[in-house]
Amino acid sequence: MNKYKSFAGTPVRELSFKAVLTITAITGVLLSSVALGDDSAFKLHYVVTNQSLKNLDTGPRPHSFANAGAIFAGADLDLGKLLDNNLGTFHFEYTFFPWMRNEGVPTADKWQGAVGSALAGSVMHNDIDAGYLSLFAYSQNFLDDRLQITAGRTNAKRYFYVSNCGTIVACNDPLIEYTTGILPYPYGSWGGYAKYTVNDNMYVHGGVFESNPEDYLKKTKGVHWDPGNASGATSLAGVGLEQTIAQNPYPYRYELNAFHNSAEQIDISDGSKHRGSSGAIFRFSQTVARDDLSDPKSLGQAWQVFGAWSYNADNSQPFEHFLEAGVTRVGPFGRPQDSVSLKASYLRLSDKQVDFQNQQRFAATGRDQHMSKGESRVELNMHWQATKYLSFEPSVQYTFNPSNFYNPSAEVSGNGTVLGLQVVYDLGSQIGL
Repeated sequence: MNKYKSFAGTPVRELSFKAVLTITAITGVLLSSVALGDDSAFKLHYVVTNQSLKNLDTGPRPHSFANAGAIFAGADLDLGKLLDNNLGTFHFEYTFFPWMRNEGVPTADKWQGAVGSALAGSVMHNDIDAGYLSLFAYSQNFLDDRLQITAGRTNAKRYFYVSNCGTIVACNDPLIEYTTGILPYPYGSWGGYAKYTVNDNMYVHGGVFESNPEDYLKKTKGVHWDPGNASGATSLAGVGLEQTIAQNPYPYRYELNAFHNSAEQIDISDGSKHRGSSGAIFRFSQTVARDDLSDPKSLGQAWQVFGAWSYNADNSQPFEHFLEAGVTRVGPFGRPQDSVSLKASYLRLSDKQVDFQNQQRFAATGRDQHMSKGESRVELNMHWQATKYLSFEPSVQYTFNPSNFYNPSAEVSGNGTVLGLQVVYDLGSQIGL
């Protein structure tokens, strides 16, 4: 988001739980009937997720709780197979947001304001609408599939390597969320993406995506397609190096991207405005050791390292840079589908953001409390594949020197612990979609 000081005046969503379940059930029946028509051309998915968060002892309101559910109902229609020609694939997805608790904007009175911290708060999937048309796009491959082009209503996070932690609940980067102008995943906006595979381990890619936070805040359900409300556009371009286990017994992925957000930016210190904000995003994951190299199709039990770096070149933004590093044990209990990760993160706030929080806090409490520019955390998380279709991702993070980015008028918070649990159920595959 570009206007990160507050979202004052935005109403909290009122959701009819029964209505959502009814719509979801109808959607599932429709998708099932379509799938029976032509299995070769239609690929459907129906995935249910739920995220639960518990604040044990940090932030302005310790002991708070939040929950965020999502149901992804979508289909890929291969027009080439259906019509026996060289056309590409049409992608559709509608995302429902049931089972929400303690979400919404303004953030001060919700979960994010309860923990305050930019690191602990950014974990929350803060979905404020009942549902959203998250994907409505067409993709086509050219040059013997070396060139991939996608255009339509989509999200940049589907294509750029911004999540490399191995677990959904553990991967969050406040700088990306509040500087790039990209809508929260999975919210879609107009965009185009192209990727060219240079050789067996190198690719280049780029994309331009509408930056339209108002579409998210006004709860348009993703069907308001007029680009006139957009605040600007986010352009991303980069290069990646990647090899899978089929190519290399020690698979890896490295990706460096630059971004530019053309939207109007507001300087938090004096209210002045300027256009444009730029920066860089780097992510990597590298397998460094394997217990057994005999299986060419599975890592088995292995060790991996991963890291992240995000940088913002605009001093009017809330964050200067974000750093993260961690290690993953794949197959910790002899089950190659499971993993356990330990990571450390560091987020550097800008001088103007620190000054703003000091001013807001003094005005509200009369206390002249100064805070650290840098907040950090250590986190232990796990991916447990309970069944072929059901997985659990628990996490525990301890935050040091937490900022009150989501609740700047509150007193400076102490260090503390946040627990998280993400559940992912591939219902579509379970019922044979």
